[in-house]
Parts: sequence; C-alpha cells; structure tokens
Amino acid sequence: MKNFVITIGRQHGCGGRLIGKKLADNLGIDYYDRDNLIKLIAKDCAISEEVVSEMMEKHTSSFLYEIASFGVAGPLEEQIFLSKNKITNELADKGPCVIVGACADYILRERENALKVFLYGDVHSRIKRIVEVYKDVESITEHQLKTIDRKRANYYHFFTTQKWGDRKNYDILINTCLGIDNVVEMLEKIAVERFGGEN
Repeated sequence: MKNFVITIGRQHGCGGRLIGKKLADNLGIDYYDRDNLIKLIAKDCAISEEVVSEMMEKHTSSFLYEIASFGVAGPLEEQIFLSKNKITNELADKGPCVIVGACADYILRERENALKVFLYGDVHSRIKRIVEVYKDVESITEHQLKTIDRKRANYYHFFTTQKWGDRKNYDILINTCLGIDNVVEMLEKIAVERFGGEN
C-alpha cells in the first residue's frame, strides 16, 4: 500500500482504540493513540509524561495549528501543542498508520491520503462497553458519559474552531453498535479500495 493515514475520532465508549488497533493490525501498519503521543511529545520536549498529559488537557489558542509549521515556541502548553502537531505530521510522513484521537483529523486535514473517520453509538451500548470491556470503572451514568463527550467536543472545538462529530469534517461516520469486528472489516475494505494493496 502507498503511504496513507486513517484518523479516528470517537465518542467515549465507542471502541475507538479497539477498532483502531485491530484495523492497524489487519492492514499491517502502525498504530498510535494518546498514550503513544504523550510518550513522543515528552521525549521531544524533554519533560515528563505526567506534565505532557496535564498540559494536553489545557486550552491553547487554535491559531497555533496555523503557525506550527513556522516553529514558533512559547509557554509550555504551547510548546507541547506545537510538538503534538509536529509529531502527528511526522508519524503520517513516516508511513501508513492509524491515529486515534488527538485532533488528528484536523491536523492532517490538508492531506489527500487521509481517511478521516468518526465513531458514535447509543448510550447504553457505550456504557456496557466501558464497564464490561474497558473495565475502567465499575459503573458510569448516562450523565457522566455525556459530560465526557461534552469535554471532548469542547476540546476539539477550542483547538480547531470546528464542531466535533460534524459530518463535514470527516469522510465517514459509523455507528459502532454494528459491532467492533464489522466496523473494522468495513474500514479495512475502504482503506484497501482507496489506497491500494491486497486485503
């Protein structure tokens, strides 16, 4: 396959990381998510992963995406944000990959070889997955789930000025209630058809 990148945005509990990892494995390409990026940014900025994780949750002006290519450095949170932008582009340049989260769809929005995916699902299926599959918590309420989604939407909007989950920002939106394996299979077929190679 030629060089390409698949970005995956998702509502919490939709199985984005599960789908992204299985898809990358099936296609034989690299996989990156927030945890990978934190490690790479920490190394790039010569600071601890804990600091990077904390700073990545803070708001920084969205115009930094536009000036990133000029190498402008500023306060720590700006430095981290610029590093994330640079590293995301470097990962996409390095070879075919799947990147989950991190506003990757926006960062790589000008690339013709990017397939931008957004995953969503009904509340009850997502809660069940969070509790039974992720096992992050013993229980989570619908209100708590909506709060997490709202934070993701606000974070995305702050850094991109665009609406999180808006169909205009993605090539495809998929309801993961169709089943994790089914979604992986669909995306794999789309990737092979669009970017070439053998399934």
